[in-house]
Amino acid sequence: MTDALSRRTRLPMLIAASALALCFGLPAQAEPKGEVTMALPQLSQLFDPTAMVGATPHMDFDFLFDGLINLGKDGKYPALAESWVISPDGKQIDFKLRKGVKFHNGDPFTAEDVKFTFERLMQPDSGHAYRAGFVESLERVDVVDPHTARFVLKQPFPAFFTTARYALTPIAPKAYYEKVGKQGFQDKPIGTGPFTLAGIKSGEWTKYEASPNYWGGAPTIKTVTQILVKEPFTRYAMLERGEADIVAGLTGPLLEKSRGNADVGIVTSRYSGTSGIMFNKDLFPQAADKRVRLAVGHAINRKAIAEKIQGGVCEPATSMFTPGTFGYLDGLPQIAYDPAKAKALLKEAGVKPGTKVTFTLHTQSFAAVPNAPQVLEAVAGNLEAVGFTVERVSVDNSAWLAMMRGNKPTAIFYTPISIPDDGGEVINSYFVSWSGWTARSVQVPEYDRIFKTQIRTANLDEREKILQGFAKLESENVENVPLLWCHTPFAMTKKRIKEWQPALGSGYHTSMSKLRLK
Repeated sequence: MTDALSRRTRLPMLIAASALALCFGLPAQAEPKGEVTMALPQLSQLFDPTAMVGATPHMDFDFLFDGLINLGKDGKYPALAESWVISPDGKQIDFKLRKGVKFHNGDPFTAEDVKFTFERLMQPDSGHAYRAGFVESLERVDVVDPHTARFVLKQPFPAFFTTARYALTPIAPKAYYEKVGKQGFQDKPIGTGPFTLAGIKSGEWTKYEASPNYWGGAPTIKTVTQILVKEPFTRYAMLERGEADIVAGLTGPLLEKSRGNADVGIVTSRYSGTSGIMFNKDLFPQAADKRVRLAVGHAINRKAIAEKIQGGVCEPATSMFTPGTFGYLDGLPQIAYDPAKAKALLKEAGVKPGTKVTFTLHTQSFAAVPNAPQVLEAVAGNLEAVGFTVERVSVDNSAWLAMMRGNKPTAIFYTPISIPDDGGEVINSYFVSWSGWTARSVQVPEYDRIFKTQIRTANLDEREKILQGFAKLESENVENVPLLWCHTPFAMTKKRIKEWQPALGSGYHTSMSKLRLK
């Protein structure tokens, strides 16, 4: 478990090192040159960080913005905040901000921008996916001076440092945002990041251009174009023909073909996604019986799915926490693939053969579940094999978000999480009773108590033990049937790319500013 141990070591070290003014700026570089084209199975074109709908928009944010903390190939590191000091009671964090940083329009970055960003995302109308966590813990942000932002907390907020959802929140420019408004900012976003938005065609492509005055050192490449190409065979063909330099979403035989191509290199972001299967107990009341949930677990052939459909990109999961998640507990048992036992449990629980259930089929792939359409179809087939009559409900990204945010999931549905780096946030997404995603699924008072306890625990060692206790309890309760832990592979052409490594634990933080061409 080297990855998990190293992550647990890095997090306390990151906080301990926060009293130091760490500088990650690079020396002056040559003028950016060349263009890189990325063929992607999905395309995010959401540019307002105060209205972030999930992890996917980091595909855009990673180009345009910086957070107080950024994410790179070695993990999290200080960015717009050079250093920070946490009060002894854990209820105040003073961030010392990097001087000399400017937004793309030339406006200086100050503590006012930090205050504006966090106040804006906590507004009820912001639509920010992780607003609830901030509202739960953050009282206000004070401007101590132009280069010091003070976070005054209702309670200790250790998850701010351990999860990308909070620590990596992109900082928006107050003056510009207030001038152009929400829609104006979406149309013409600016940040402090390594690239600017150079062009866009809705639903088809996005083009970014290097910001030569980036505080961290100008990117070596001049432009990056992201192209939406849903068909994996087309993406691979583009790589072979030289029409794309980087391709995402290759799994199974295409990934193996890429590995066997001497002109193609594979780089991977490990443990970038996790997933499980859950139950809408309003539509499927039999799922209140643990035997029924276990039966579904025994019905799913995770090993075959991981090997045959995903070509080794994913592995069978033992919990929704991955080995890279803060709070991961090693040694939990995996629910074995055993269709006979599944049928026996269903019979014992009084679920008759032919029982009809609705099941979500996502029509698009993404980092948490590569080849999602094929994976979910395989799961549906597994359910049919043990006696269910499965009515498939096909949804795209927007329809899936609407369904989940509207608290109207199907009878059996899947639960993907991208960048699952903190156990508390996994609980917040899918296990607490107030979650917008799963209010009809999980009503376990002990889970609510555990979440509230861990979010108030400033000591990381103590907090980790609390989260591990949850992992053990959930392994016994099986409210969520663990499905897969996934990694995000990228295929790249060796003919043009000399050096590149995406961020640790995220398929959306591509770190293109660090890519070097031959």
